[in-house]
Amino acid sequence: MTRQPSWKLLNRLAFGLAVLLRWAHELAMPQLTRDMQTQTESAVNLLRGHGISLARVNWQDLSRPVFEPLNLWPPGYAWLMAGLLRVAGPDVLLATQIMHWAGLLGLLMAWWYLLRPLRNTLVPWAPAAFFLFWGLSNAPFHLLFGTDLLALAFYTGGLAVLLHLLTRPTAARRASSGLGPALVMSSLGFAACLMRFAYYPLAFFLPLTLLLFAWRWRPALRRPALAALLLLVLLLGGLLLYQARVAGDAYYITQFYTQLTTEPASRATLGLYWHHLWQLDPVLYHSFFSNELDFSRLPNGTLLRAGAVILVSATVAALLLAGLRNEWRGAHRRGRVWPTRRVLFHLLALGTAGLCGALLVALSLRYPAALVGWFAGGSWTYVADTRYFLPAFLSVSAMLLVLVLARPPRLAPLLRGAGVALLGAALLLSLVTRDRRTAQLVFRQPTFSMDQAPGHRAEVGRLDSLLRTVRPGKPILFARNYYNKRVEIAARLAGHIILDADSLLAHQALRTSRPVFMLFDLNPGAPPSPAVVEFLRQHRAQPLLGLPALGAQILSLEIQPTSASHQQ
Repeated sequence: MTRQPSWKLLNRLAFGLAVLLRWAHELAMPQLTRDMQTQTESAVNLLRGHGISLARVNWQDLSRPVFEPLNLWPPGYAWLMAGLLRVAGPDVLLATQIMHWAGLLGLLMAWWYLLRPLRNTLVPWAPAAFFLFWGLSNAPFHLLFGTDLLALAFYTGGLAVLLHLLTRPTAARRASSGLGPALVMSSLGFAACLMRFAYYPLAFFLPLTLLLFAWRWRPALRRPALAALLLLVLLLGGLLLYQARVAGDAYYITQFYTQLTTEPASRATLGLYWHHLWQLDPVLYHSFFSNELDFSRLPNGTLLRAGAVILVSATVAALLLAGLRNEWRGAHRRGRVWPTRRVLFHLLALGTAGLCGALLVALSLRYPAALVGWFAGGSWTYVADTRYFLPAFLSVSAMLLVLVLARPPRLAPLLRGAGVALLGAALLLSLVTRDRRTAQLVFRQPTFSMDQAPGHRAEVGRLDSLLRTVRPGKPILFARNYYNKRVEIAARLAGHIILDADSLLAHQALRTSRPVFMLFDLNPGAPPSPAVVEFLRQHRAQPLLGLPALGAQILSLEIQPTSASHQQ
């Protein structure tokens, strides 16, 4: 007699495999974004006793750097990175990977817990399909790292606790008031706020939803909901006070928006910039497809991409509208809507996606675009930045998976087939792009994605070793006569102060009360200017480290108080 498969065991094995697959992606291609670099730099200064800050040059006395508090992010990432660097040593790659592995595990565990109340309403193998899809899918996980990953993991944990509170059986409601889980829910929402300011509205969404549900259907949950809301207000009030007193701004947006080189931040003009909405990211498309497929290489690539975005977005919208309409109808009992478990799940997912999108739209409408060179089109605004929609991406992806895997089905066979085809296409694209590269790179020596070129890993290791040991525990001046991105990143991660040669030469005579050690990055591929040659000769610069693969030549020199006072 054939035994029935143990779906419980298979689902758990699939979950474990999904975690390993996501860890493999991180091991093969660890990311180090500019945001992560800056916050790691502030963590290094925190370990040196200067708080969460960035070291800046003090032109009045080069031997006494100025430490500016970091106010562009909450302190959570810097605190965690400082702790990891203290435990794991100065290896930023290892500390970053540990943080990402923990974040990925936490995110997937939160979703496992979030889906538990739905198990009896889905096909028995639903968790296996769910997590294997996310284990292999590129979108939106190719954007999940740093504070985005950690904040989303904490918030999803809070959302899971909320759904469990809303769906507790009668026996559990009688045994416990739910106060403990409600407080845990708000604490997890606050933890997300420690990572990213954008999670403030989402954090309040958790206790306010619980309060609304309690007021309508579960009066016994009113006190836990109010206690959770009060706890969140107190915690966020403390964070705002910390930001205002320590970092200088309670909320960084008060100083961030500007036209950059053309206007000071205080003159950012508030208004209603409706034209910014033309840059709105195709959220439904990016919930399943990343930009791995480079349409620019194809004939009429721009037109083909627009067609793919419209087709996928229309398909996803039609599937969600049809499925949610059927869920809503199925929830009707005695002339009113009864909050079934799947309806509650979809409402929470829709609320998350809607709040995320509404915040980004409101900020983009209210503030002028930042004119920058690093963003496509040179004009950056919130709704144009794909990664800011990450909570919406996962919510949309999860809703479609739940509708496709529902039992009894909530989609007509034709629509269900369209949903399976769309998920299969997303999975296939991931398999032939990022998954293939992961398989090629996962067994190589771990290194950041930017260091995959031949010779880079070894030279970056030598450079990192020099920057950590040349003056242990102190920021040093690191000057350059050209822009070398990888060398600058290494210097910033070591907590050193970057100076352009033009700024250095413009501040003659240099002032210092004590001898100042300086490293100078010289471009070996181009002759330095006469002014740079004279500066290096005057301060007796000596070759220290050659990095041909990185295209850098590191010199060392020392600026003496006496020489500084006699410079012409």
